[in-house]
Amino acid sequence: MGNDMIDHQDDYKIVINWDTAGMWLPIVKHAEIPTDDTSGFVQQIEQIIDEHAAAGIDILVHCLWSGFQTQIPNSKSAQTVRGKGIEPFHALAAMDAAGLDLVEVMIQRCRHHGMPFFAGLRMNDRHLGSGQSKHYRPWVQRLVDDHPECELKEFPGGVDYKYDFVREPIVAFVEELTQRYAIDGLEFDWPRWCHVFKTSEAVANAPLLTDLVRKTRAILDEAAQRRGLERLPLGMRVAQTMDENLHLGYDVATWLREGMVDYLCPSDFFFTDFNAKTEQFVALAEASGCKIYPSLHPGISCHNNQKLMDLSTYRAAAKNFYAYGAHGVSPYNWQYHWAGMSSPGYPGPADMWPAALHHLSELKNDRGVAGGDRRYLYHPLWSGDTEGHAPTWGYKNDKIALACDDADPQGSYTFRLAEDLSTPSTSATLTFKVTYFIEGEELEIRINGQAIDPTHVTSTFRVGQSLAEGRPLAQHHVFRVPIGAPPVVHGDNELSLRLVKRVGMARRVLHAQEFEVEVQEGTAGGQATG
Repeated sequence: MGNDMIDHQDDYKIVINWDTAGMWLPIVKHAEIPTDDTSGFVQQIEQIIDEHAAAGIDILVHCLWSGFQTQIPNSKSAQTVRGKGIEPFHALAAMDAAGLDLVEVMIQRCRHHGMPFFAGLRMNDRHLGSGQSKHYRPWVQRLVDDHPECELKEFPGGVDYKYDFVREPIVAFVEELTQRYAIDGLEFDWPRWCHVFKTSEAVANAPLLTDLVRKTRAILDEAAQRRGLERLPLGMRVAQTMDENLHLGYDVATWLREGMVDYLCPSDFFFTDFNAKTEQFVALAEASGCKIYPSLHPGISCHNNQKLMDLSTYRAAAKNFYAYGAHGVSPYNWQYHWAGMSSPGYPGPADMWPAALHHLSELKNDRGVAGGDRRYLYHPLWSGDTEGHAPTWGYKNDKIALACDDADPQGSYTFRLAEDLSTPSTSATLTFKVTYFIEGEELEIRINGQAIDPTHVTSTFRVGQSLAEGRPLAQHHVFRVPIGAPPVVHGDNELSLRLVKRVGMARRVLHAQEFEVEVQEGTAGGQATG
């Protein structure tokens, strides 16, 4: 597949980020390429990159450094890993023996398509934690053994960036990387796994990260000068809100003010947030010319282990991002759509490769985003319990709680909808679920203060929701409300619920949750009004 397969004018950029093996490992494993078949391995890698080019990917970011380990052969600044005993990871050793370099293979194939290759660094990846790091992450274990003070005990497997001897190897790796490879740019992935300082010291230690970014910028500038380039871009994957960034020690404002960063990818740790305040980053970055590429994740919410986003939900998320100034989107963990081909622990079916990659083609311009149905999801991303603990410690447990023993049970929820629902050919329906609602009770529904005629509202009782269907839920009613403009506006809308008639025991708390808006094109329909 060559460049001639991409026949469109790009309006928005697609910057895809891959971990150390997510791009290729499930596909190579499914293909059952023998470990010693280096030519077959290389051919498969090239075909994977060909599919990226055909899908219109603008920048391919591949993680080359994670947990102070790297895929670069014979690295002088980090521990080269070859995944002993992990098929087909140890095929890299066979490539070494054959004089082949996976990184160089990826760079050259990207260059063949005119698609920039950026090196990614996961800044404090804690996969496997400290319990297994003696076997899987010996460099980190040795560092902690030699310097016990650098262990982040709050965050097992992480190390404390306040120490020079933790940050200096990162600078050395960036230097080695730019000396050995003609990369097109670099991306720091801070959300893997968010914390690089003790929680109590993160704000005060932010200047240490800024110093690291300055040194990185200087190395990239020197490399660009050597190669006769104007600039080598530096991207930053950061937390999704400025409050989270501040308390993690990421001084994004200073990075932008000093012109060190070329793009930001505001990102939740694992899910797509349809209510993300993209405009905060756009306004902050405007003076520096930094681009904003919000992250798209296949996951929907915590405890929802079997369902993934689809094209209709990606369209909706992108529409919200673009309406508030985003310059593109950055897919992350995209292999979930097809990794089921090699691991039953992943929900994606095998036939989604490469189909799911080509979903991204529709997100490159407004025609593609608005050209099909869109489904907006406002689910509780992080519940705050043991298994739904937000890694940033910034909880997003979006619900409306109605305590039946209150004198006047009511609550509200704000949802962002970048849609003009006054268009005659467009119809939209709001749905949500209310647990422990009892037949015979009455719920007053308002949107932006305007009461919805109850005759336009339908509700269906369900005995529960299983894990196979999404987040497990107790008995609940599903409410469906046709909506339009007015009362819905393009932008942020307030949904208000009030329990005006109660039946049964007062010591109940109803939880309205899993709000969704489905927008259909070319199907004019009625709407709920006052």
